[in-house]
Amino acid sequence: MSDKFSLTQLDLIKEIGTIGAANAATALADLIATRVEIAVPEVSLIPLEHIYKLLGEMDRLFFVLDMEIKGDMLGRIFLLFSPEDAKLLSSSLLGKPKEEIDFNDDLFQSSLKESANILGGSYNSALAEMCHISILTSIPSLAMDMVGAILDFIFIQIAQYSEEAIFIKTHMQVKGLNLEGLFLFFPSTESLLKVFELLGLKE
Repeated sequence: MSDKFSLTQLDLIKEIGTIGAANAATALADLIATRVEIAVPEVSLIPLEHIYKLLGEMDRLFFVLDMEIKGDMLGRIFLLFSPEDAKLLSSSLLGKPKEEIDFNDDLFQSSLKESANILGGSYNSALAEMCHISILTSIPSLAMDMVGAILDFIFIQIAQYSEEAIFIKTHMQVKGLNLEGLFLFFPSTESLLKVFELLGLKE
């Protein structure tokens, strides 16, 4: 966890994660007409150079949903699912057995993008409402990549404007199935400081 911020500021990050998770659970439940539970056991603000500790081996595969953040806050969101969890989530969203899920199918890819819209939008809405600002999210792009390639992108592209990531490990239970998503929010350094200032938490 970053040592550049106060405990009060870090508690705020955790509160945003908790509210966002509750919003996302409601939105997903409405979409698939069944109960969805989302627990947020871990929310932290971490330096970019420590992200590798969260993702595991360099050759581990993830589906990566990438969204750009614009408006009163600038940054980027990555939502990561293992192939197995991506299959479970899509199965729930499409109402199909997971054995019938094809990674190359347009419906599979659209279902993951829709889940990213819901999760990303829920966290952004929580932040926007707390700060009374406007946050816009781009249409998600989807790719499957190894951890090594994901880290390369983060260090080459994102490190230009952000030093920290807001990391949220999201556990979801849908139709009795447990799955996990990793949520990485890379606000620009200026945007993060702006949020703390708006909420009266400027150091």
